Amino acid sequence: MKVIRTVRGDISPESLGLTATHEHLYCDQRLCRSELDFPGTYAQMVLRDPDLIVAELADFYAAGGRAIAEMTASGWGRDVAVLRGISERSGIHVIAVSGFYVEDCHPDCVADASIEELEELLVRELTVAADETDIRTGLLKSGISRPVIEGPEKKCARAIARAQKRTGVAITTHTSASGRFETKGGNVGMQHLDLFESEGVDPTRVIIGHTDENGDIRQLVALAKRGAYVQFDVIGKIHWLLDETRVELLGQLVDKGYEDHLLLSSDRCREIELKARGGPGYDHVLRDFVPKLREAGFDEALICRILVENPARALAFEPGF
Repeated sequence: MKVIRTVRGDISPESLGLTATHEHLYCDQRLCRSELDFPGTYAQMVLRDPDLIVAELADFYAAGGRAIAEMTASGWGRDVAVLRGISERSGIHVIAVSGFYVEDCHPDCVADASIEELEELLVRELTVAADETDIRTGLLKSGISRPVIEGPEKKCARAIARAQKRTGVAITTHTSASGRFETKGGNVGMQHLDLFESEGVDPTRVIIGHTDENGDIRQLVALAKRGAYVQFDVIGKIHWLLDETRVELLGQLVDKGYEDHLLLSSDRCREIELKARGGPGYDHVLRDFVPKLREAGFDEALICRILVENPARALAFEPGF
């Protein structure tokens, strides 16, 4: 029987509800070795106030949101105990992630560890516990900071692939700004799939993230055709792409028959993005973007498929542990 592994324990896929598949609730970029490259004067990725996050999630819940896949990996502030507290107080299911963000944010253990050692670390977090707690993670993440997958990031990606093969959980991916406009298709999604498939991973267990930052319909179709999930996860961040353009691209993917491959989220990771600080908040997709989808002809069944059914299928796995 398949389950979804949350910070409060395993639940059935049918219990998950409307889900944002790429958000942050507790993170601290200041723990990384160097400041990452962001456009303009965009603030650092820091969310360290659980009380503020719980208050913000009230709007997400009121808009129908019931679950969040939390994307902060070890190395820049993941704390699964804090995430469990946020989940308990907000009523939101939270799925924590194991894996590795970009090289500058790798935990210190990565540099000298072998692929096999990193694999064992990931499997332990997924099957036993993470962050010196009794809480298990439910998702794997692979972050890439360059136009190619190389060096420590490649080592980590192979460890993630092997951990996926042993556990069955999904892999979600990240591509950093430095590579988005130098890479054919706008991100390294195809490279990720090549590497994962070389390790025996089924592409249908892979979520390609940040595809709506430099969206190329040819790449989006190619990713979906290979079986991967295509995730539009920076919705509302118009310095990358207008939401109206995102709606057009999603419409084209639906017209081509790839509605079962689509996931939506907004990648909140800075206080300036929260409503209390004048930002759009965690409910932007539900309150502002979904109405745009309706205006474009997306019916309620299709919206439910993208926001409820697809996340449940992507995040569910059959545990052997």
